[in-house]
Order: sequence, then C-alpha cells, then structure tokens
Amino acid sequence: MSLKIDEFLPYRLVKLANKVSAAFSEVYFEQAGLTVPQWRVIAHLAQQKQCSAKRLCDLAEIDKSTMSRAVKQLTDKQLIELCADPNDKRAKLLSLTKGGEALYAQLSPKALEWEEGLLSELSDDEKQVLRHVMDKIEQQVDKQ
Repeated sequence: MSLKIDEFLPYRLVKLANKVSAAFSEVYFEQAGLTVPQWRVIAHLAQQKQCSAKRLCDLAEIDKSTMSRAVKQLTDKQLIELCADPNDKRAKLLSLTKGGEALYAQLSPKALEWEEGLLSELSDDEKQVLRHVMDKIEQQVDKQ
C-alpha cells in the first residue's frame, strides 16, 4: 500500500480548511478589514466575554506572537480592551469594547449566512453526521 497524497486525510483536511478559511475571510475582511486572527479573537471574546490572551491562543489555535499582534491591532482599532484580572493583579483580561460588540453583531449574521451557503448542498442529516465525525476526529487527535 502506498500513500496517495490526494486521498490522505490530514492533507485533505488542511487543504479544505485553508480553502474554507480563505473564502470566508473575504466576509470579515471586506466588511471590517479584519485578518483571520483578528476575527477569531473577536468571535471568541464575543462568546467568552473576558479572557486572557493565553486562553485565547488555546481557543483560537493561534500562536503567541500572532495573538500578540492581533491584540495590539484590535486594541489600536478600539475593538478590544485590556483590564486587570480581579484574581491576579499582574494578569490582564481581554474583552470587546462597545465598538467590538457592535462589529460582532454586524458580522455574525453574515457569518451564519455564509456557512448556510457553504453547507447548502448537504441535507440536515448530512450536516449532523459531518459535525459528529469532525468531533470524533478532534477527540482522537486530542488523545494522541
């Protein structure tokens, strides 16, 4: 048995993820001039409310230097703010500003609409199976 790269699951997943990410990034780049890491930070902060940069790195699968750049840029754009962690005065927590919340409220319906278009060829059952299979693969990778 020899490896056929076009059939190799890790290769296909990365290739598909890159295509999907690039296509979807047009939504938030055209609307708000955001990069992929900036969008991920905003989306995660919208759900987490307050979060450390380290936790955001884990949630968004972003390395520390990329996260640091995204945080600086979003702070400069006044979309996120840093505040003291009440449990650790040395640590900082990130949260969305009112402007960041408004931007997320503007972009999230467009994101859901884009996702709906992406999955429009799948039945509801196929969508459920896709999510289930993705969860199982992620759990398996986390075990290794």
